[in-house]
Amino acid sequence: MTTTVFPAFRTTDAAATIELLVTLGFTERLLVRNEQDPALVDHAEFALGDTGGIMFGSVRNDGSALDSVGGSSIYVVVDTEREVDRLYQEIVDMGHAIVRPVATQDYGGREFDFRDHDGNSWGVGSYRGA
Repeated sequence: MTTTVFPAFRTTDAAATIELLVTLGFTERLLVRNEQDPALVDHAEFALGDTGGIMFGSVRNDGSALDSVGGSSIYVVVDTEREVDRLYQEIVDMGHAIVRPVATQDYGGREFDFRDHDGNSWGVGSYRGA
């Protein structure tokens, strides 16, 4: 059995979230826009590789736990340290707040952390875990 984890969150700016995910290497699997307001996303699934991915939707103000925007923490694993460095520059160029600059870690891999437009914490690195 293959275990898959799909972090799920809500966003205040679906277009900015989609741009960020595409920059990080995610591909669209499913995108359901709101019929009354196509700028809003009712449900989206973006894949990373064969088994990983993220689900998100626009804020709905429905009182659910997911409507607490900005509390998610996500780590994205990329194949090489060169890819980490390339993505770091792209994230800087996009204007996201860098929390921890790109650096090689004592435990292995190269990583950096940033916050997105909603305040979610993202880590990007080549470390795949022990």
